[in-house]
Parts: sequence; C-alpha cells; structure tokens
Amino acid sequence: MDAVAILDVGKTHVKLALVAGGRVVELRRTHLDECPGPPYLHLPVEAIWRWALAELAALAKVARITDIVPVAHGASVAVIDAGGLALPMLDYQQEIAEHDAEYEPLARDFSATLSPRLPCSHNPGRQLFWLQRRFPAEFARATAILGYAQYWAWRLSGVAVSEVTALGNHSDLWRPRAADFSALVDRAGWRPLFPPLRKASDVIGTLRPEIARDTGLPADCRIRAGIHDSNAAFLRWRLNLREPFAVVSTGTFIIPLAAGGEVPARGESLDCLGNVDALGNLIAGARFAGGREYEAIKGDAAEEPGSAQDCLAALLAHPCYALPAFSDQGGPFAGTRGRFVDASGNDAIPWHRATLAALYCALMTDLMLDLIQARGPVVVEGPFAANDVYIAALAALRPASDVLPSLETLGTSLGAALLADPAMKVEVPAPAEPPALDLAPYRARWRTLSGAMRLFETERVFFN
Repeated sequence: MDAVAILDVGKTHVKLALVAGGRVVELRRTHLDECPGPPYLHLPVEAIWRWALAELAALAKVARITDIVPVAHGASVAVIDAGGLALPMLDYQQEIAEHDAEYEPLARDFSATLSPRLPCSHNPGRQLFWLQRRFPAEFARATAILGYAQYWAWRLSGVAVSEVTALGNHSDLWRPRAADFSALVDRAGWRPLFPPLRKASDVIGTLRPEIARDTGLPADCRIRAGIHDSNAAFLRWRLNLREPFAVVSTGTFIIPLAAGGEVPARGESLDCLGNVDALGNLIAGARFAGGREYEAIKGDAAEEPGSAQDCLAALLAHPCYALPAFSDQGGPFAGTRGRFVDASGNDAIPWHRATLAALYCALMTDLMLDLIQARGPVVVEGPFAANDVYIAALAALRPASDVLPSLETLGTSLGAALLADPAMKVEVPAPAEPPALDLAPYRARWRTLSGAMRLFETERVFFN
C-alpha cells in the first residue's frame, strides 16, 4: 500500500497521519511539553524530531510512504545557520514588547501586509526583530529564515524554501496583493535570508539518505514544501466548493476564512487579516480565542441535557448574555473584560453555562463572518463541528447560508494530503438543520450590549 505521511506540528500536540485512498489509515500523536528556557520560551523541536523519526520508522512497516507533507501553525519562524538552528525557535507566548517602539513604525502597514499587531509574539516578523536585537551574534550567523512547516521540510530533505501560506499569515513579512515581501523585510535587511519561493505542493527534494537508512523509508520518498495548518483545512474546500464560501477552523482559536470576502480597511483593530491560500489567492480572515473563551465561560459546568433546540429554547426563555472578552489573546474585543448580564443589562450568574458558552462562540463567529463579508455556505472544521448547540445556533444566526459541519476530525491532515494527491475525493458534508428558533432579537441585544454595533459603524462594514 502506498501512502502519504502528514507531519502536523501544533502548539501543544503533534500528529503523524498516514493517508491512503482518501482516508487516514494510521494516526500517531503526542503531547508537547513547554520549554521555558533558557534563553526564553521556545519550542521543543528536538523532542518533536526524535518522536517523528521513531514514528516514521514504525509507519514505514505499515505502508510504502511515497511523500511526506509537513504542516504547522503560522506563529513560529526558524532562523538557521550552517549547523542547524542559530537560535531556539521562539514560543509565540513569549512576551517581546521591549523593541516595539522601533519595530512598529518599520513594520506596521496594514493596507499592504493585511497583518495586524497580535499579542505576545504571534507576529513572526516581531520575533525576528526581537531575536536580531537580543542575540546579534547568533542572528548574524543566519543562513536562512524558514516558516515552521518549511523548517520540518528542511530537516527531512536538506532543502530550504519559502512558501506563501506561511509568509501570508499575520507574519508582517508579506504583501498578499503584491505577492512580494513587505517593506519590513528590506528595511531590516532580511530578504537575502529568505530562500526561493515554492508552492506548498512542490516536491523540494527527497528524504535525506541517512534518514531513509535509519527509518526504513524509501530513498526516493518525496518531501513537499509544506503548508500552514488552517490553510491545509481550507484547501479541501477551495478545491471542492464554488466561491463565495467560508471555512471556520475551530480549536484553541476559531478562525473564519472567507473566499470572496473582504478584509476591513481597519481590520488591524479587529483581529481581521489577510491570508494567502495554497493556490496563491488572497482570502479574508479573522480570529478569536474561541476554544479558550468557551472553556472560560463553561467552567466546570456539565453539558445541559436535551437537544440543541431545547437547550437554546431554555436559554431564550430566561435570557442571559455572555459579553466579550474571556481571553486576552486578541479578537475584536481585545482589552475588554468578559462579563455576564441579564436581559436588562444587570449583572447575572447564568445557570446554563455550557449552552451559553456555545452560543457565545456562535455569536462571535457570526460577527467575525460579517466583518469579513463572508457569503455562501459555511463549513465548520474541528472540535466545534461536533458541538450541536454551536452548529444549531450558527445555522439560526445565518439563515441565508448553509452551515456544513465537517465531522472529519482530521481535515487538516486530509487537506495536506491533497498537496500530494489532488485527485483525492473529498465528501462535502450535508447542511445542518436550523432550529425552529428566532435568534435575531437575542443577537441584536447581544451586539448592542457587547458594543459590536460600534465596530460596524467604525469600520463601515454592514450586516449581511
């Protein structure tokens, strides 16, 4: 059996999936421990590497692996020299604000980069700037700057490349409309450090001989350039749906991506941004820490019994509102403190916390989709696709759009496999049935209480 291996490196977990015949036939995963330092919070890349090689060796006994596709989140960047990493790869939760007074005037040009300033060190450009000033000798030895997925492609093949889904994802390093590096890259003198640009699907080389020898993988195993994780999930639908449509990637962050949408002119203040998909298209994106906010609202409450309609109807009968924000990790309400109020705006303690948490995330998703002017069907990927209350609420909030819950839990891996096998069949999920409830009055009150109405007035973006 021939198969494609997907190495998916996240913030807290790593997965290695074997894809054959359009499905995942083997899956291995591990949890990542934090590396607090020294010299700063950094990613445990050597532990990941040892685990990946051991699992690849095991999977080589299951199938003939023809291709390996690296996938990774977009908030890390590698600085390499002749011997490997010139500096430990910075964890995006590391605070690096001390050089911002110098950095922001050089980098912040939202109209060109569509990249907002994000919390901690979520902008890879800020990471590079900070590293260059804190560790000038080590940075001076750099031979290349790589996106996170491309770092793993380099470890596997020995070939360094750049790739647009990594560069075009809140990095401050790319101008999506111009398809070129940002002014920051030239002002900082980094352009010579970025290797040649390749498509995510490009074969950049074959497996290093010593890795093939030690793992038992074929010597001609092809290494693809790799892709940003949300864009891997998005690719499944880019190749199978007609524009306009939207994909909502859910997990720690909820990230709506709208094909045919628009990035608000002042989206930097709303955590709206531009992304570049694997085909080079600009797509409008937004983000908020949905998974974290859900847990903060729900707390230790149990799931309410009954159907999604019954849970939502019970909440509407005694309205209570969760008002943003319940995380400090960005979003359109960054800097405000979450609270609960009743229908009259008085402080309230809700008894239906699980339902309220799901409805809150649906309201926030609906808001972000409106901000980026999403139209057409909405595919929901990830853990929230299995949350019946969230899906039912989103379907009720967006009656003009089909809401398609993708219960395939490995959509990122299957999307990445399309880079090696574009003919692979993708099944489009059936639309969710909206509940027989009118959520419009609740949404209107929530948007008024939360201040969402002011966002639309400020940005001159109107409701769908």
